[in-house]
Amino acid sequence: MTNMDGSDTDMPRLYVLGALCVKDAGGRDCTPKGKKAQALLALLALSPRGIRTRVWLRDKLWSDSDEEHAAGSLRQTIFELRRALDGLATQVLTCDRNALTLHLDRIWIDVRALTGNADTVPDAVVPTADLLEGLDVGDEEFEEWLCLERAAWETQRDAFFAPAPPRPVHARPAAERGRIAIGLLPSIVHGGDGQGAYIGDYITESVARTLSDYQPVDIVDFRGPGPDMAADEPTFLLRARALVVGDGVSVTFLVYGAGGNALLLSQSLQTRVSDFTESDFAMANQFVAQNVDHLAKLFEKAGPDRGGLRNGRSTLIGYHALASMFELDPRRMRAALDGLEHVGDGIDDGLLESLKAYSASFALGENIGQWDDAQRERTEKLVSDILQRNPLNSIALACVGHTMGFVLDRHDVASEIFARAIELNPMQAFVWDHLALHKLYCGDLAQARAASDKAVRLGNYSPISYTYDTTACMIATLQGDFPHASQLGARALAKKPGFHAALRYRLAALGHLDDRDEAHRVRGTLLALDPDFADRAVQLNRFRLPRKESIDHVLQGLSRAGL
Repeated sequence: MTNMDGSDTDMPRLYVLGALCVKDAGGRDCTPKGKKAQALLALLALSPRGIRTRVWLRDKLWSDSDEEHAAGSLRQTIFELRRALDGLATQVLTCDRNALTLHLDRIWIDVRALTGNADTVPDAVVPTADLLEGLDVGDEEFEEWLCLERAAWETQRDAFFAPAPPRPVHARPAAERGRIAIGLLPSIVHGGDGQGAYIGDYITESVARTLSDYQPVDIVDFRGPGPDMAADEPTFLLRARALVVGDGVSVTFLVYGAGGNALLLSQSLQTRVSDFTESDFAMANQFVAQNVDHLAKLFEKAGPDRGGLRNGRSTLIGYHALASMFELDPRRMRAALDGLEHVGDGIDDGLLESLKAYSASFALGENIGQWDDAQRERTEKLVSDILQRNPLNSIALACVGHTMGFVLDRHDVASEIFARAIELNPMQAFVWDHLALHKLYCGDLAQARAASDKAVRLGNYSPISYTYDTTACMIATLQGDFPHASQLGARALAKKPGFHAALRYRLAALGHLDDRDEAHRVRGTLLALDPDFADRAVQLNRFRLPRKESIDHVLQGLSRAGL
């Protein structure tokens, strides 16, 4: 039997449309009185799988408190929530030392009861109501989360009640339309009491999200009722398989070609379940980044122009534009910039403009392209226009942040931009690498090294991984770890022999090490590529280190290396 609201008579009910309300199966009101307890329940109810880590919850509800006070407040709020739910708590809520879980299969929630058919809306669901009406806990992090959830709900509501467009019977494949479409398939789960599904969805959703930073792709979700596979014709299908045994998990990421369902990619990871619920997510995010780079290579093969920028039909504009820029070839740089001028519609405008602005850093750091007062003025205007649009793209923000700091010497503004970029997507090696550079230029070498370590781990399979090694070389040089700096520089140069930044910093490290023979060889290579670097004024402009002790440090190394 079902209630008038469409829920099972044996299930409790949670309403998040309008004022938050909880009722047990008999209709008794179990709504917690405190706003923080209500907010805690809402954070769990609207999460993808009903699971949130304690660290994440503390950051959303007590962002201004230190860790000890926030942890104590969370424990008190959990107690208050359990007391309000009374007998329901043991049925629908599980708490352990790392995470809280609201069992979504044991409680009816109004926003999840919508089936995609406006004619079957349960009587008790009020789709015109605001999400979590009147819920105010006085924390900026929670308010930001709530604004995003309300915006997502409004979009979903508009799409839900809009007339369904006619579905094509024989759609053209996405690749023929100059775009890549990827379909998300249900995860294959063995064990784990819901954790396996959470882990599988985390991997596939994170890969899709991280790819979309480089250029919007068509994402079709086949994990629930809705899309018709034949009509949408995605180019690739993504799926994860998770086997959970105790605290161990084996997860495999699979990519199929949609045409014949041929298996194109299979990558596996064995780790702990807690790696997916703790704040760092290090192993999981590294696995995501690895598969993004593998999938991007498949995109390049499948695209209409094999990943180039001709005729505005590239499959991954940002990914391939950056790779082209870092070829350090003036012709490739011009081709990449020309391509950005001619890409078609449907691309995040902030991303394209940010890439154009970012190219100015190569004129200063790699002596590729023109840099004068007119170019500086154009770059300043470009960055100003981008920031006014407030782009919600981590790659775009990292490009703008680096341009603002390294190129325009506005490190104070760059700091805020990088914070937003990391928050938007902590799985982008490019973003962590440029945060590391920013911290280096500001003299915070400890934080620079921490960010650089993440970039190196996440970007191990990236076509521009040598740039992440070079950043690590720069930091080690300024920290006085000259043997490590020399090794990192050599590793970067083995991948990209003509990378000026790696040559400059390795030369400085070799000078401090008094390795005259190797310094002589590196100095000759560098001056052959950049003859002007023999001039002290040019050296200052190439390094662009704003702190005197940093520039004195590298200049001393260069002097000891014969420059």
